[in-house]
Amino acid sequence: MIDITVCLQGFSYNMRAMPVRAKGGKGQASELRLAPALAAKDEAFWRRQEGRMTGQIGQPCCTLSGMTHLLMELPGSFAVVLHSELDCANCFLSTQGVSGKNFYSTQLSQIQFATGRMGEPLRRCLELVVRHKKPDAVFVLGNCLVEMANDSFDMVAAQVARETGTPIVALRTSGLKHGSQAAMVDWLYSTLAGLGESKRKAKAPRRRLNLIGMPHLNNEETRRELTGLLREAGVAVNGVYPYETGFSDWLRIGRAAANIVVDRSLYPRLLRVLADRGLPSEEAPLPVGLASTTAFLDVIGARCGAAARMRRAYAAPAERVRRRLEAFRGRFAGLRVAVGLRMVNNYRVDQLAYDGLGDISTFVEAGFQIKLYIQGPGDAKSRAHFADRLKQLGCTLPFEIFPDPYDLPPLLEALRPDVAYLADHARWETTKIGVPLIQSRSLEPFYDGAVRNIDYFEKVLTEIERRRKGRDCL
Repeated sequence: MIDITVCLQGFSYNMRAMPVRAKGGKGQASELRLAPALAAKDEAFWRRQEGRMTGQIGQPCCTLSGMTHLLMELPGSFAVVLHSELDCANCFLSTQGVSGKNFYSTQLSQIQFATGRMGEPLRRCLELVVRHKKPDAVFVLGNCLVEMANDSFDMVAAQVARETGTPIVALRTSGLKHGSQAAMVDWLYSTLAGLGESKRKAKAPRRRLNLIGMPHLNNEETRRELTGLLREAGVAVNGVYPYETGFSDWLRIGRAAANIVVDRSLYPRLLRVLADRGLPSEEAPLPVGLASTTAFLDVIGARCGAAARMRRAYAAPAERVRRRLEAFRGRFAGLRVAVGLRMVNNYRVDQLAYDGLGDISTFVEAGFQIKLYIQGPGDAKSRAHFADRLKQLGCTLPFEIFPDPYDLPPLLEALRPDVAYLADHARWETTKIGVPLIQSRSLEPFYDGAVRNIDYFEKVLTEIERRRKGRDCL
């Protein structure tokens, strides 16, 4: 029997391992086999890690990169301290968001890391930020280096928060935590909501709602359409999360009567925070396309006791989309579309909703024949997981798996789709075989957006039709 002691930051862990003679007898090397109790714990650990990989179709992510990306795009009076060496921020996606000016770094040196003196620069950085910038809150994000050293930076953050009276939230982010984009998003948004008012100052009107998981409302026309439909039905909005809100809106998220949530499976932690404040949640589809937009509004109408008013509000625009769809299907029904999943790490909740299938009903009602292309490992175990996950989502569409965009052209050649709905970085692969690409999650929401989507489809397909006729005449 061999005793192995591992020491980390003052804590020691004792493991017992059993040397086992390899087959072949004398002179052969021996292998080290874990004792049964420890082996069972080890197996359970790796099962949990595997579960993080297979709980959804979406790609995993570095939680530090993801939270940095989202916080940089969030306007508001807060600060973010990267507790890491200076070069760490150069290793993941950089953006120039509205809150880029709110970011700071402890710039840890090798000596500070080696000697365990990482708390000193963090304390100094936090004290200076609070004193000179006076933020409403500070987020401290860790990285792989401080995780490997098991640095107790959360204790430093808590102490400075007590001394200054400024909320300081330490988040143990890093690339070592192999988790999904969805789990990272839920972690951040539940943290933001948790900083808000713990108790509602007054009971919110029944028809005042939070809309959570909404797509980007990219233009004023889209915002006007949503607010107009809700106003006609007598519904007020407390906040449209996450892209139409700032830091202060997250602090006021509890001032609604209920939440309408696109894919509530993405937000278990956030919805628990809101439930503790008395806010129930209703699930609704991503409002893209005729059927999904109508279902989305019907959920709101039913929740607010305004179902009849809501139907009257959307009757005319819904009919306009229906007529436009009939004309489109009469000309283009039966065309083939390749839809890509699991191709991007952009942390967008509308892209994560229903594992990327939020737009599918748009292609169904347009009369397309759809085939899914999932980027990921092609082994039998992964294929079975993807099939099971699609079944859970109620999707029975055929699918192919490809490990890299480089592998897409032969798969698309076999299908010969009329159009591809893939991540924009696959444009080179689709251009190579002459298939037009529409960037995934670029379809607009609501009824006016549905008409513009159909107009765009028609423009693309008409141009293809014209080119093909030109070739046939040669």
